[in-house]
Amino acid sequence: MLCSFIIPAYNASKTIVRCLDSIYKLSLSESDFEVICIDDCSSDNTINVINEYAMSHSNITLLRQTENHRQGAARNRGVDIAKGKYIVFVDSDDESDYGVLEALTLAENNDLDMVVLHCVNVNEKNEIIEREIVKIDGVFTGIDLQIKYPYWGTAPWPYIYKKKFLNQVNYPFVEDVIFEDSDFVNVHLYYAKRMMFSAGCAYKMHYNASSTTHTHSFKHVSDYLLLGTRMLKFYHSLEEQSTEYALSIKDGGSYNIWMACKRLVKLSSTRDVRLFYERVDFYTDRTKLFGYKEPAYCWTWWTRLCLKHKGIATFLISIFQLGYKLAKKLSNLRRR
Repeated sequence: MLCSFIIPAYNASKTIVRCLDSIYKLSLSESDFEVICIDDCSSDNTINVINEYAMSHSNITLLRQTENHRQGAARNRGVDIAKGKYIVFVDSDDESDYGVLEALTLAENNDLDMVVLHCVNVNEKNEIIEREIVKIDGVFTGIDLQIKYPYWGTAPWPYIYKKKFLNQVNYPFVEDVIFEDSDFVNVHLYYAKRMMFSAGCAYKMHYNASSTTHTHSFKHVSDYLLLGTRMLKFYHSLEEQSTEYALSIKDGGSYNIWMACKRLVKLSSTRDVRLFYERVDFYTDRTKLFGYKEPAYCWTWWTRLCLKHKGIATFLISIFQLGYKLAKKLSNLRRR
């Protein structure tokens, strides 16, 4: 079998048909591919919609998670049972496009570990917005891509992966957290020795206001910090830590920790701040991060205070939250 499309789905009843339609419009023979949908304990009609769609297509497999463990766990389960030579990740609110065929051909003809896809954004008005494309000719490595385009793509869907390569690297998605895809992509790019860019449009990412990328909660903020710690751990595992690539990983980890501490003050209550620290302390020892100094704009006094002095940080945030609520109340009174 040529490829497996893996689709994690959570409350996707309104978008999953569009997603599936986009795959079946690719003119691939149904014997050449499979679609694996993993429902992550949806509370809407997602399962029924997929089952109804599968009545017309024998190559759809629906897996049901018994507990919600987020997209990382769903993708891992899909990869485990995938029979395709290549893996294509698709989010349930996005679409595949004709360029997937070109990318698969490139992978086959050039023995590639990964293919970089041409992706576009689709806004709320259904208008196509072009994303940056990779301008590297011929075969290149994942490190080449990271150095030239350090912020190009840390989601899993801008790439096609050879399953044999995934098995060799043996680094699954982190489960139960947001931003699980950044680790996965960074590690696989580090090990990818043969990659090419496929020019045909292969993926349409639809804007979703309810996406975890656009939400703000104690889990969201704490997972920024946890991603940063995992990136720094990966940095320390590299044999050469002074290369441009290694330093970009370290700086990226520091940036995510800084962002988490910066966003702490935006949480809605002291309770959320307490839950933030409980979640962080469950997964990591934040005090071990205190020795970093560069880049300087990340390791500010506030970052260090948040990491080392939980009680003081919580108190200062509560004062800020109280001041913000009072200012908002005064502003409303003046408008009357």
